[in-house]
Amino acid sequence: MYNSVNNSKIISDVDILVRKIIYQCISLKNVKSELNRLYYPFMTILDDELAYSQPINAFISTTNAIVGDSYPFNVSWNNSLTESFIRLLLSYKSHINYDYNKWYSQGISNSNKLENSIRKLFIKRSRLLFVRVDLKYFQEVSDHITIYDFDAHMQKLRDFIGNKRTCFGDLLLNAWSLEQGEENGSFHCHLLLVYDGSERYSDTYLAMKVGEKWQDITEGLGYFFNLHTPNYKKRFEYKNTLGIGMIHRSNIQEVENAVNAALYLTRPFKSDDSYQRLKVKLPGMRTFGKSIKKQTT
Repeated sequence: MYNSVNNSKIISDVDILVRKIIYQCISLKNVKSELNRLYYPFMTILDDELAYSQPINAFISTTNAIVGDSYPFNVSWNNSLTESFIRLLLSYKSHINYDYNKWYSQGISNSNKLENSIRKLFIKRSRLLFVRVDLKYFQEVSDHITIYDFDAHMQKLRDFIGNKRTCFGDLLLNAWSLEQGEENGSFHCHLLLVYDGSERYSDTYLAMKVGEKWQDITEGLGYFFNLHTPNYKKRFEYKNTLGIGMIHRSNIQEVENAVNAALYLTRPFKSDDSYQRLKVKLPGMRTFGKSIKKQTT
C-alpha cells in the first residue's frame, strides 16, 4: 500500500516549483537545485493512469522535450539545461492560467450551490445541527499515502454516509472537499454534516463519532481535527462568529455564521492563503460533492 518515496510531497513540490517560475521570482541557481532534487524521484512515481494538475503536466512536457529518452537517473541539470527548461516552461503560462481560472470559477459555483442548499434547509427547519470535521493522516505516514489510498478511504466514508446509520442518521445534508497540503503535500478532507435539529442535538458527540469512523476506515493511519471542542468553539463565540453546533433559524447572526463556516469547504484559498488544491487525481475523481435529503412538504 505504501512505498519509500514521499509521493504526495514530491508531487506538491513539483507543482510549487512550476508556479514559482511562472508567477514569482526564483533564481536560476534555485531552479537548478530543485530540478536535481525533484526530477528523478518524480519520474519514478509518475503514473500514466493518473490526472495531474496543469503545472505538473507542463513540467512533464518540458522535461521530456529537453532530456528526451535519457534515463532520469542519469540526468544532471546544469545551467544550460535549466535555462532551456525555464524558457520552455514559460510558454505554458497561458495553459496554466486557463486551468487556474477554470478551477477558481468551479469553486465559486460550488459555493453558490452549497449556500443555496443550506438556505433552503432553513426554510423547512427551525433549527439545524452543523458539524464540521477535518479528516487527515498522521504525519508519520501522510507522505506515503497515495491518491489511490485516499480515494479508497473516501469511497468507504461516502458509503457509510449514504447508509445513514449510526452517527450519520438524521442527516439532511452532507458536503465534502478533498484537498492536498501545499507544503507537506498531505491529502485531507473537509467534511460538513447538517442534521435535523429536532432529532440530533450533541454536535460534540457526533463530531467525535465521525472522527472515530475515519480512524476505523484508515485502520489507524488517519486522525481528525474536531472543531467542536469547548475551547475551540469559545474562540468563535467570543468573536460572535460561531457557525457550528445548533443553529436557529430565528437567529439571523447564527444562520449567517453557519453559512460562512460551511463555505470554507469551497473557498479556493484558505485563511492562511495556502493553495490546497489536489495536484493529482484518479481520472474522473471529484474533489467536491454534496448530497441533500429530499424535503417533503
